[in-house]
Amino acid sequence: MKAILCDQFTGFEDLKMVDVARPDLGPGCVRIRTHYASVSYAISLMVAGRYQRKMELPFIPGTEVSGEVTECGPGVDHLNPGDRVAAIVDAGGFAEEVVIDAATVYPVPENVSLERAVGIPLSFGTAATALKRGDVKAGQRVLICGAGGALGLAAVEVAKLKGTTVFAAASSEAKLEAARLAGADVLIDYTSRNLLEAVREETGGQGVDVVFDPVGGSAFEDLIRCTANDGCILSVGFASGVIPQAPVNLLLVKNISLHGVNFSDCIGWGKTDRRHEYAPEMHVLMDWLFSAASAGNLNLREPETFEFADVKQAIARVVGRRSVGKVVLRVC
Repeated sequence: MKAILCDQFTGFEDLKMVDVARPDLGPGCVRIRTHYASVSYAISLMVAGRYQRKMELPFIPGTEVSGEVTECGPGVDHLNPGDRVAAIVDAGGFAEEVVIDAATVYPVPENVSLERAVGIPLSFGTAATALKRGDVKAGQRVLICGAGGALGLAAVEVAKLKGTTVFAAASSEAKLEAARLAGADVLIDYTSRNLLEAVREETGGQGVDVVFDPVGGSAFEDLIRCTANDGCILSVGFASGVIPQAPVNLLLVKNISLHGVNFSDCIGWGKTDRRHEYAPEMHVLMDWLFSAASAGNLNLREPETFEFADVKQAIARVVGRRSVGKVVLRVC
């Protein structure tokens, strides 16, 4: 089968398409014929050996796919050959077939395209898990940072589904327009408008109840100042490449809660593999998300799609921050 191979920790420019043997199917696993595979910034870190999970060389990148189940191993009772699914995989997604533990494989409703479904498990799963951790409620104000990326747009949609007023912060008109279409109520271009001043102006000086932050970086102190008394901040990642230092005194005087949200722990990517411990909770969450998508309550943006052979261009698009929303590969 055709696959994209990483055989050295350099850059994504050195990835190559090769013929490899089909992966073996073990107990509790399913074989999926890959139709689409997600492209993320994390892929560039993985192939450079700089991701929090360091892979053993050689390996096939790709951590999120959609496609069709072609074979089920012993012990799999919630899936059958022919099922349309989306899945979170440890690695191997950039291949015509992938074998993965069935714990992180989720059925896709017939009226949801596989092209759009591929972005639900990781982006929407992370967003929904974080907002649940923040106990987000209807009527609250929620600030979404990095609102033009796949994760940020997912957070906008999930926050709207929960009945909140969404403040979307992004770096361009195109990204803010995508956030508006996803349901954002207030749009803030932080390249032309001071984020702290904008939030204070839009909230009459009160601030927002919840901050969803997948960016980190030097603006983190302003995010604390944007947060209302008794509010909370959800630290989901560091897309800026800079891990911020929190001024704890500001958290204290405003009685703000700071939550770290590591979705990786829920899907088997933590220090220990806890995917089966979290599987019941994750399947309930994914059923809710896919049901919302099926009912038209999630406005799944059509992803920017590249052909399988154009994997390097797809990763460059994400790394260069030129993409809006999800970027995917059409594998077969």
